[in-house]
Amino acid sequence: MKFRSERDTLVDALASASRVVATRLVGATSGLLLSLQGDRLTVTGTDLDITVRTSATVIGLEDGAAVVPARLIVDAVRSLEPGAVTVSSDDESVTVSLGRARFALRTFAVGDYPHLPPITGALISVVAEDLLQGLTQVVRAAATDDARPLLTGVLFTADNDALRLIATDSYRLAVRDVPGVHALGPHHDLLVPARALQELQRSASSLGPDAEIGVTVTDAEILFAIGATSVASRLIDGNYPSVLQLIPPSYPNQLTVAKDTLLTSLRRARLVAKDATSSVRLTVQDRALEIRTQSQDTGGVEDTIDVDYQGEEMTIAFNPNFLIDGVDAVPGDEVVIEMSDAVRPAMVHGVDDVRFRYLLMPVRVQ
Repeated sequence: MKFRSERDTLVDALASASRVVATRLVGATSGLLLSLQGDRLTVTGTDLDITVRTSATVIGLEDGAAVVPARLIVDAVRSLEPGAVTVSSDDESVTVSLGRARFALRTFAVGDYPHLPPITGALISVVAEDLLQGLTQVVRAAATDDARPLLTGVLFTADNDALRLIATDSYRLAVRDVPGVHALGPHHDLLVPARALQELQRSASSLGPDAEIGVTVTDAEILFAIGATSVASRLIDGNYPSVLQLIPPSYPNQLTVAKDTLLTSLRRARLVAKDATSSVRLTVQDRALEIRTQSQDTGGVEDTIDVDYQGEEMTIAFNPNFLIDGVDAVPGDEVVIEMSDAVRPAMVHGVDDVRFRYLLMPVRVQ
């Protein structure tokens, strides 16, 4: 294999595929598969659950394939000066050179690289902007603890004429309806790993407002096609818990506040809420919200902001990071927080746009 490519083009392709290669893997699986046909270079990275393939146009000199250490080749190419990088390989190594700088990197046997058959089937087109905004709002609520594998995924389910995205880590619940998008294929419910969706978000970050994402689903896998890049993932097998029944039909207390003002105050409070047991206390009355936090190690902070409140005076406490996540995800300039009391979950959503809802458990305080 031999080709030339502009450094930045090559770095982008290598870095995109390398992000999913797990450091725990050894041998060929810890590498990137580089395949050259004509002027088309395809770079593949996988952790055996999530696979990223991306293609780039290069100057092809000799077709072939090589498996190179993922992190090492990304760092090597990135360290070179801007310009045309030459990459060539033989049976045991790959050479990366530009000017008088030259890397000779040991390779893995191509035959040892995992066989990753492509996911085939009809592509369903989804408006990228709507799907990505929904994922940005919901993925943050998925669990990161592999001890609860079902909760590490985001549920894709159909609700009338909308695609409903649901994620929870048992402390908070995020729900977003994406209108105009129906179920993705014949499968009513899909449980997609949050890690794969985070990679999808990164791969699609440069898409324009009118762009579309192609989706293909099989019984065990899902593939997202974004331009020259595809993100494929195994689906999580299992029945997602019935979490929507946790949302109360109504709340007696409703707080409306400017989003940026609330976020600024909460982030101020988070500066001293460093330990795992710290919480932020909200005391709300007619026109004012008092925000307080106290840490035995770092001290405390108090702030008061103007709000519009309908309900009884009350004090409720939350994990500051979880509350900030929910408020930050709300579209628009104002946020509504609905509460029953200090021990039952509160609901965060927008004033006019309730397609996104964020249910948050309070923290019990003395």
